[in-house]
Amino acid sequence: MQTQDAKSRLFCAVFVAVLVSGCQHAARRPSAGVPPDFPTITADELFRIGLLHASRGDLMRAEQYLSAARSQGYAASTVAHWLVRVCVAAGRFHSALDHASRYLRDVPNDWRLRFVVASILEALGDFEAARIELEQIVEAEPNSPLSRYRLALLYAREGSDARLAVPHYRAYLALDPVGPHAAEVRALLAELRATAPEPPAAPVPAETKPSEVTP
Repeated sequence: MQTQDAKSRLFCAVFVAVLVSGCQHAARRPSAGVPPDFPTITADELFRIGLLHASRGDLMRAEQYLSAARSQGYAASTVAHWLVRVCVAAGRFHSALDHASRYLRDVPNDWRLRFVVASILEALGDFEAARIELEQIVEAEPNSPLSRYRLALLYAREGSDARLAVPHYRAYLALDPVGPHAAEVRALLAELRATAPEPPAAPVPAETKPSEVTP
Protein backbone atom coordinates (compact mmCIF):
# COMPACT_ATOMS: atom_id res chain seq x y z
CA MET A 1 0.00 0.00 0.00
CA GLN A 2 1.39 3.39 -1.02
CA THR A 3 2.34 5.96 1.61
CA GLN A 4 0.97 9.50 1.39
CA ASP A 5 4.41 10.75 0.27
CA ALA A 6 4.53 8.14 -2.48
CA LYS A 7 1.07 9.13 -3.68
CA SER A 8 2.06 12.80 -3.70
CA ARG A 9 5.16 12.05 -5.75
CA LEU A 10 3.08 10.02 -8.19
CA PHE A 11 0.51 12.77 -8.67
CA CYS A 12 3.36 15.21 -9.24
CA ALA A 13 4.70 12.82 -11.88
CA VAL A 14 1.35 12.96 -13.65
CA PHE A 15 1.48 16.77 -13.80
CA VAL A 16 5.07 16.71 -15.07
CA ALA A 17 4.23 14.10 -17.70
CA VAL A 18 1.33 16.20 -18.93
CA LEU A 19 3.23 19.48 -18.95
CA VAL A 20 6.09 18.10 -21.05
CA SER A 21 4.00 15.82 -23.26
CA GLY A 22 4.06 18.28 -26.16
CA CYS A 23 1.30 19.67 -28.34
CA GLN A 24 2.01 19.23 -32.02
CA HIS A 25 -0.02 21.51 -34.30
CA ALA A 26 -1.26 19.55 -37.30
CA ALA A 27 -3.39 20.55 -40.25
CA ARG A 28 -7.02 21.30 -39.42
CA ARG A 29 -9.67 18.86 -40.66
CA PRO A 30 -12.96 19.91 -42.24
CA SER A 31 -15.81 20.81 -39.89
CA ALA A 32 -17.27 17.79 -38.10
CA GLY A 33 -20.31 19.50 -36.57
CA VAL A 34 -20.26 22.53 -34.29
CA PRO A 35 -21.92 22.37 -30.87
CA PRO A 36 -25.04 24.57 -30.84
CA ASP A 37 -23.53 26.81 -28.14
CA PHE A 38 -20.80 27.94 -30.56
CA PRO A 39 -22.53 28.25 -33.95
CA THR A 40 -20.64 31.25 -35.34
CA ILE A 41 -17.13 30.83 -33.91
CA THR A 42 -14.39 29.23 -35.99
CA ALA A 43 -12.31 26.31 -34.73
CA ASP A 44 -9.24 28.55 -34.48
CA GLU A 45 -11.13 31.07 -32.36
CA LEU A 46 -12.62 28.36 -30.16
CA PHE A 47 -9.17 26.96 -29.53
CA ARG A 48 -7.68 30.36 -28.68
CA ILE A 49 -10.57 31.17 -26.33
CA GLY A 50 -10.09 27.77 -24.65
CA LEU A 51 -6.42 28.51 -24.01
CA LEU A 52 -7.32 31.97 -22.70
CA HIS A 53 -9.72 30.47 -20.17
CA ALA A 54 -7.08 27.90 -19.20
CA SER A 55 -4.53 30.67 -18.58
CA ARG A 56 -7.05 32.41 -16.32
CA GLY A 57 -7.73 29.25 -14.33
CA ASP A 58 -11.27 28.74 -15.64
CA LEU A 59 -10.57 25.13 -16.47
CA MET A 60 -14.16 23.96 -16.92
CA ARG A 61 -14.87 26.63 -19.52
CA ALA A 62 -11.50 25.91 -21.14
CA GLU A 63 -12.51 22.28 -21.55
CA GLN A 64 -15.82 23.32 -23.12
CA TYR A 65 -14.18 25.56 -25.70
CA LEU A 66 -11.41 23.09 -26.49
CA SER A 67 -13.99 20.33 -26.96
CA ALA A 68 -15.95 22.61 -29.27
CA ALA A 69 -12.77 23.35 -31.26
CA ARG A 70 -12.24 19.61 -31.64
CA SER A 71 -15.81 19.15 -32.85
CA GLN A 72 -15.33 21.96 -35.37
CA GLY A 73 -12.24 20.23 -36.77
CA TYR A 74 -9.24 21.80 -35.04
CA ALA A 75 -6.04 19.69 -35.08
CA ALA A 76 -6.93 16.54 -33.15
CA SER A 77 -3.46 15.99 -31.64
CA THR A 78 -3.15 19.52 -30.31
CA VAL A 79 -6.64 19.58 -28.84
CA ALA A 80 -6.28 16.14 -27.24
CA HIS A 81 -3.06 17.08 -25.47
CA TRP A 82 -4.51 20.36 -24.22
CA LEU A 83 -7.75 18.75 -23.06
CA VAL A 84 -5.75 16.25 -21.03
CA ARG A 85 -3.60 19.02 -19.55
CA VAL A 86 -6.64 21.09 -18.59
CA CYS A 87 -8.47 18.14 -17.01
CA VAL A 88 -5.40 17.03 -15.04
CA ALA A 89 -4.87 20.58 -13.78
CA ALA A 90 -8.49 20.54 -12.61
CA GLY A 91 -8.03 17.18 -10.89
CA ARG A 92 -10.53 15.58 -13.28
CA PHE A 93 -8.44 12.52 -14.10
CA HIS A 94 -11.23 10.36 -15.48
CA SER A 95 -12.24 13.12 -17.90
CA ALA A 96 -8.59 13.37 -18.97
CA LEU A 97 -8.59 9.63 -19.65
CA ASP A 98 -11.80 9.92 -21.67
CA HIS A 99 -10.36 12.65 -23.88
CA ALA A 100 -7.11 10.74 -24.35
CA SER A 101 -8.88 7.46 -25.15
CA ARG A 102 -11.03 9.15 -27.76
CA TYR A 103 -7.93 10.43 -29.56
CA LEU A 104 -5.85 7.26 -29.12
CA ARG A 105 -8.54 5.17 -30.80
CA ASP A 106 -7.64 6.99 -34.02
CA VAL A 107 -3.92 7.56 -33.32
CA PRO A 108 -2.78 4.60 -31.19
CA ASN A 109 0.93 5.32 -31.66
CA ASP A 110 0.99 8.70 -29.91
CA TRP A 111 3.45 7.43 -27.32
CA ARG A 112 3.75 10.77 -25.50
CA LEU A 113 0.05 10.79 -24.76
CA ARG A 114 0.08 7.09 -23.88
CA PHE A 115 2.78 7.82 -21.30
CA VAL A 116 0.52 10.47 -19.75
CA VAL A 117 -2.35 7.96 -19.75
CA ALA A 118 -0.14 5.41 -17.98
CA SER A 119 0.81 8.03 -15.37
CA ILE A 120 -2.82 8.91 -14.72
CA LEU A 121 -3.85 5.26 -14.45
CA GLU A 122 -1.02 4.63 -11.99
CA ALA A 123 -2.05 7.65 -9.93
CA LEU A 124 -5.61 6.30 -9.83
CA GLY A 125 -4.36 2.91 -8.61
CA ASP A 126 -5.12 0.96 -11.81
CA PHE A 127 -1.66 -0.58 -11.94
CA GLU A 128 -2.52 -3.36 -14.39
CA ALA A 129 -3.86 -0.92 -16.98
CA ALA A 130 -0.85 1.35 -16.44
CA ARG A 131 1.49 -1.62 -16.94
CA ILE A 132 -0.21 -2.56 -20.22
CA GLU A 133 0.20 0.99 -21.51
CA LEU A 134 3.87 1.12 -20.51
CA GLU A 135 4.57 -2.29 -22.04
CA GLN A 136 3.19 -1.02 -25.36
CA ILE A 137 5.38 2.07 -25.15
CA VAL A 138 8.53 0.11 -24.30
CA GLU A 139 7.89 -2.34 -27.13
CA ALA A 140 7.54 0.52 -29.62
CA GLU A 141 10.15 2.85 -28.07
CA PRO A 142 12.79 0.60 -26.46
CA ASN A 143 15.23 3.50 -26.09
CA SER A 144 12.98 5.49 -23.77
CA PRO A 145 14.74 5.55 -20.36
CA LEU A 146 11.80 7.02 -18.47
CA SER A 147 9.35 4.42 -19.78
CA ARG A 148 11.78 1.64 -18.82
CA TYR A 149 12.08 3.11 -15.33
CA ARG A 150 8.35 3.48 -14.79
CA LEU A 151 7.59 -0.02 -16.10
CA ALA A 152 10.25 -1.48 -13.81
CA LEU A 153 8.69 0.27 -10.82
CA LEU A 154 5.32 -1.29 -11.63
CA TYR A 155 6.85 -4.76 -11.94
CA ALA A 156 8.71 -4.25 -8.68
CA ARG A 157 5.50 -3.39 -6.82
CA GLU A 158 4.45 -7.04 -6.89
CA GLY A 159 6.83 -9.56 -5.37
CA SER A 160 5.99 -12.16 -8.02
CA ASP A 161 6.92 -9.73 -10.81
CA ALA A 162 9.98 -8.19 -9.16
CA ARG A 163 12.41 -10.19 -11.29
CA LEU A 164 10.80 -8.68 -14.43
CA ALA A 165 11.90 -5.24 -13.26
CA VAL A 166 15.60 -6.06 -13.36
CA PRO A 167 16.19 -5.99 -17.15
CA HIS A 168 14.35 -2.70 -17.44
CA TYR A 169 16.31 -1.14 -14.60
CA ARG A 170 19.49 -2.29 -16.33
CA ALA A 171 18.27 -0.93 -19.66
CA TYR A 172 17.54 2.41 -17.97
CA LEU A 173 21.11 2.60 -16.69
CA ALA A 174 22.50 1.63 -20.11
CA LEU A 175 20.45 4.36 -21.78
CA ASP A 176 20.87 7.09 -19.16
CA PRO A 177 23.68 6.15 -16.72
CA VAL A 178 23.77 9.61 -15.11
CA GLY A 179 20.03 10.25 -15.36
CA PRO A 180 17.87 11.63 -12.54
CA HIS A 181 16.87 8.14 -11.38
CA ALA A 182 20.26 6.43 -11.82
CA ALA A 183 21.23 6.35 -8.14
CA GLU A 184 17.80 5.10 -7.13
CA VAL A 185 17.86 2.40 -9.81
CA ARG A 186 21.26 1.14 -8.69
CA ALA A 187 19.98 0.87 -5.11
CA LEU A 188 16.81 -0.92 -6.24
CA LEU A 189 18.85 -3.33 -8.35
CA ALA A 190 20.99 -4.18 -5.35
CA GLU A 191 17.86 -4.98 -3.32
CA LEU A 192 16.36 -7.11 -6.08
CA ARG A 193 19.57 -9.05 -6.63
CA ALA A 194 19.51 -9.99 -2.97
CA THR A 195 16.04 -11.53 -3.25
CA ALA A 196 15.70 -12.83 -6.83
CA PRO A 197 17.96 -14.25 -9.55
CA GLU A 198 18.84 -11.69 -12.21
CA PRO A 199 17.46 -12.50 -15.69
CA PRO A 200 19.25 -11.46 -18.89
CA ALA A 201 19.19 -7.76 -19.74
CA ALA A 202 16.43 -6.53 -22.03
CA PRO A 203 17.94 -5.82 -25.45
CA VAL A 204 18.73 -2.21 -26.31
CA PRO A 205 19.20 -1.49 -30.06
CA ALA A 206 22.81 -0.64 -30.82
CA GLU A 207 24.06 2.63 -32.32
CA THR A 208 20.93 4.60 -31.55
CA LYS A 209 20.47 7.61 -29.34
CA PRO A 210 18.21 7.42 -26.32
CA SER A 211 14.63 8.28 -27.28
CA GLU A 212 12.63 9.74 -24.43
CA VAL A 213 8.84 9.51 -24.56
CA THR A 214 8.59 12.88 -22.86
CA PRO A 215 11.09 15.46 -24.20
